[in-house]
Amino acid sequence: MKEFLNWLLRKSLNVSSFAEKIPLLVNTKKDVEETLSKARYFIGILMVMGGMISCQPKDRKGEEVKQKYNVLFIAVDDLRTELNCFGAKHISSPNIDRLASEGVRFTEAHVQQAICMASRASILSGIRPEKLGIYTGESVADLMPDVLTMNMFFKENGYNIAAAGKIYHHTIDHEKQFGEDYIIPKKSWTGRGYVTKEAINQISLNTTHHRGPAYERADVHDTIYKDGINTLNAVRKLEELDKSDKPFFLAVGLSKPHLPFVAPANYWDMYPEASIAMPEIREMPENSSEHTMRLGGELGNYYGMPSRYEDIDDNTTLILRRAYYACVSYADAQVGYLLDQLDKLGLRENTIVVLWGDHGYKLGDYGNWCKWSNMDMDTRIPLIFSVPGGKKGEVADTPVEALDIYPTLAALCGMEVPSHLEGKSLIPILNNPELQPASKEYAFSIWPHNRWNYDKTVMGYAVKDGRFNYVEWVKLNTGEVLEKELYDHQTDPGETRNVIDEEQYQEVIANLSAKSEERKAATDHDHEFKSLR
Repeated sequence: MKEFLNWLLRKSLNVSSFAEKIPLLVNTKKDVEETLSKARYFIGILMVMGGMISCQPKDRKGEEVKQKYNVLFIAVDDLRTELNCFGAKHISSPNIDRLASEGVRFTEAHVQQAICMASRASILSGIRPEKLGIYTGESVADLMPDVLTMNMFFKENGYNIAAAGKIYHHTIDHEKQFGEDYIIPKKSWTGRGYVTKEAINQISLNTTHHRGPAYERADVHDTIYKDGINTLNAVRKLEELDKSDKPFFLAVGLSKPHLPFVAPANYWDMYPEASIAMPEIREMPENSSEHTMRLGGELGNYYGMPSRYEDIDDNTTLILRRAYYACVSYADAQVGYLLDQLDKLGLRENTIVVLWGDHGYKLGDYGNWCKWSNMDMDTRIPLIFSVPGGKKGEVADTPVEALDIYPTLAALCGMEVPSHLEGKSLIPILNNPELQPASKEYAFSIWPHNRWNYDKTVMGYAVKDGRFNYVEWVKLNTGEVLEKELYDHQTDPGETRNVIDEEQYQEVIANLSAKSEERKAATDHDHEFKSLR
């Protein structure tokens, strides 16, 4: 009955904007009566006025209340979908699991570029990274100083805004976007987050990159490391925001599990050495190309790490994987402190919580490390929406994009969605996660090689539809397609074999290639620069 009424309400209105603006929550006989009443009421309004329906919070009688939803916006750096609530039972993530049980978890959420800088700039601006030179990873202040970012949108709509931790990548963007609303922590660490004498000494020993070790274990309180103190500051800020009569947008950025993998000892203890396994896939995909993955980079900049990934031995791999897992559980604990504070202050019933990762990560998978590719392991992210009065413990398998976060929050809070946004509202999915879309949905991502030199840039365009990951590698200044890849998750969920040359997939390739062409045609790639660095 519930599903029928939801379907009937959408069909009878036949207006997509309504479906994106009104949460449909039909669970009891009373809900049925209220839903039918709302249907008749809003159909009349639409017929007479053709008006838009806002998504203001409702009280128990269905009346609109004046205050808009608060938003707790949690960003987690380099977080894979290797979490307990995503099926990874070896990971201790009880607080993110709790959030998933209180909302909708997306299994096919993808970022538009698997690197911190561009991914965050894209999400917060609402613009695809292939536009305006965002893919270069330069600051928002330099690339698009006049864009209406997510945080400024909420501020312009009467919200108190605040931020702690890593939200944007660049310091200048935190300064310009938040100003005094950005909480600067009192540092108790050195360099990129070290607290032990041994690690701090190793910074000076690394004369090339001036970074300490890739991991550190210290018997200290959570707040001695960066994420702990930022979370404490955010928890205290919630108390202050609670006293205001204005709604709030609080952004909290957790830097772990980004390198270096530093975490308090008790989180390491959750993962005994004997429990850590090597990656299941240790070779590059069969029939892959020179463009498929970046073969070196960030990890090699840390003290004691080889510059070439193929030189990382099994023992080091196991230590790094254990250190990463410890950082995941450390970050998870900070999520728990935030959720507990919402409950303590009685804010949970009027606060949307959204948790997202800025991209995935490789931990020796494919014999590779870090991110920087169009492989699903790099583009797929944890994405969880928990909305007051909304669905709980539900799972959505429809492909969605990180770009969709901005318009979804705007619509949920009853505000007109800015016209420049390139994502879509996820409210229809949040209302009914099991509902199959009327047409096929896609998620797009890119990866640029030589991203700072336009004449040398080779751009990888990926189209993901839930089953297939199709990639074209294109020379930007000529448009020449250099290589193509296709991975079939139905037969090869780990993306171990490029099947682009197999006859049975030619129709699929043609369809996905057409989607790729549509995406490329919608973008002006020459951003009036030829060389940035």
